[in-house]
Amino acid sequence: MGNINKAEEIVAGINRFLEGFKKAVIMGIGNELRGDDAAGLKVIELLNEKIKKWDYADNFGLIMLLNCGMVPENFLGKIEAFSPSHIIIIDAVEMSKPPGTIGIFRREDLLHSTTISTHNISPEILFAYFEEIVGAKVLLVGIQPKILDFYEGLSQEVYKSVELIANVIWRVIIAYGKTT
Repeated sequence: MGNINKAEEIVAGINRFLEGFKKAVIMGIGNELRGDDAAGLKVIELLNEKIKKWDYADNFGLIMLLNCGMVPENFLGKIEAFSPSHIIIIDAVEMSKPPGTIGIFRREDLLHSTTISTHNISPEILFAYFEEIVGAKVLLVGIQPKILDFYEGLSQEVYKSVELIANVIWRVIIAYGKTT
């Protein structure tokens, strides 16, 4: 799918990806001490805040939200046991674009891209595991970082993209009515 930054394209891309899902995992990956690298973690935090305020918060089960920190591989067993049909990975991704640019990538996009992850496990390995072992469809939602130095908090550009992604995923959660 490549790099996009229009809200309606992001909504359409995520909605198309989640069509017909039975269970989904939303994984936030990042390092809270490296500025915008925490973008994926912040999306999960915002979604958890929305869930706490939701009247139907006790009616969860179809969507699992995971704050994976810098080691998403520590959650592979939990994800496999949940047996999702779809997985969305949210992470800061170097795309050589303006800060806050959002990119939506499938496995085939990563094979032909210059995306660079800041974590030990590559997105390609995660995709392979989830598709081949778990049997899930996988999507990477990447946000172009501005600051990756030792810094707490997100740049304004990245925070706007984090809010947009959280709101898009929240709409999907509300539409299907359940989460964990």
